[in-house]
Amino acid sequence: MKQILLFVLLLTVSIDFLSCSTDPNAINDPSTANGIFQYKVNGTPVTIRNVDVTSLEYVFFAKHLPGVALPQTTYILNAQKGANIAWVVEIETDSLSLKNYRYDSVSLGASWANGVMTNNGMQSGVIYNGDYFSINITSYSNGLISGNFTGKLTPLGILGGGGPDYSLRGTTIITDGQFKNIKCIY
Repeated sequence: MKQILLFVLLLTVSIDFLSCSTDPNAINDPSTANGIFQYKVNGTPVTIRNVDVTSLEYVFFAKHLPGVALPQTTYILNAQKGANIAWVVEIETDSLSLKNYRYDSVSLGASWANGVMTNNGMQSGVIYNGDYFSINITSYSNGLISGNFTGKLTPLGILGGGGPDYSLRGTTIITDGQFKNIKCIY
């Protein structure tokens, strides 16, 4: 239940952050970042393009400084396509580097958003031993981030109810994940 609440909080904070930006059209302008986020979930391909927030198809990184909700500096990837496909990925670092960031059930610490995703209304995350989310940053220049990712997550249940079922641990498999030219908002 705490994972669901944190996911909603992070999504709300990120959308609020966008609405306070000095340039509200920054992620809407395709010339700024033609970001693309794609992967397969249990073999089914999904593509999210950076269209705009109002159409509910967008992808961006946002750097968050330490505060009450997040005690450390983080880079949060937000991606959404419609009402039933969404990602919140939190990378805990003061300065994003070209390297691999891997999160599992042991390394989560105070945060639970290291690879929380919703697919067809079913939310999944890193919950049990064996679950992981691995994100590799391969390029970060001029405010654009590119890389790849994989994961093995546990379904948390339908948004707004349910919870993790131990018998379904590790059954949300993320493969062939890649993202290109994702704008970072500071």
